[in-house]
Amino acid sequence: MVVRAVILDFGGTLADGNIDWDEYHRAIQGLLKGLGFSVELSRLKRAITAALQRLEKIRARGDELTLEDVYAHALSKLRIPAEEETLGMIHDLFRRHFKTTLYPCVEDVLEKLSKRYKLALLSNTMSDTPRIVLQQTRLIDNFDVVVCSRDLGIRKPNPRIFSYVLEKLGVEAVEAVHVGDSVEADMEGALRAGITSIWIRGQEGSMWVGPAIRSVCELPRFLSQIDGD
Repeated sequence: MVVRAVILDFGGTLADGNIDWDEYHRAIQGLLKGLGFSVELSRLKRAITAALQRLEKIRARGDELTLEDVYAHALSKLRIPAEEETLGMIHDLFRRHFKTTLYPCVEDVLEKLSKRYKLALLSNTMSDTPRIVLQQTRLIDNFDVVVCSRDLGIRKPNPRIFSYVLEKLGVEAVEAVHVGDSVEADMEGALRAGITSIWIRGQEGSMWVGPAIRSVCELPRFLSQIDGD
């Protein structure tokens, strides 16, 4: 196999991320109060929960919403105008509260890979946080293509999002590999698009019997073996 392009997942592959939801919700409550809308925290959380439940139903179809879409639905439940500026501020709060930690080897791995392959990032997310993190760290310069599922309204494992990335990279499916930590979203989704899948197995057990590595740190060497170096 001759590999020309590598498609990388973000969360669980290049970085870990977490958010204190209670703290984030209180920040939204404070924002709305400053805009003249006093909402009990319990009522706000119920509205957000309903919006996220709607999101999960949409995601089950292989589709995606933006964070702004999700919180517009929540605000409508509260009878608060879902103005673009308000939704933008809510997204800003999410970016500030969502803590992302890149794995220590990522900078070195991306530098090595970008010298040899076309690189793409493909992340399932309603937020643009992965893109922002890469911009802030200047690691985005290693990538030829960066796609968040919110950009297209579809998400992994929908094969259409993989096909979109292949088209942007200008390669055929047989010339690409996809690397990620989710068997369902990453491995099965890529395979449905005809792309070789490499699983970041971490600490989880799985029935996956295809190519696997323990972390992205092993990827450059693993790809060299695939290429026959």
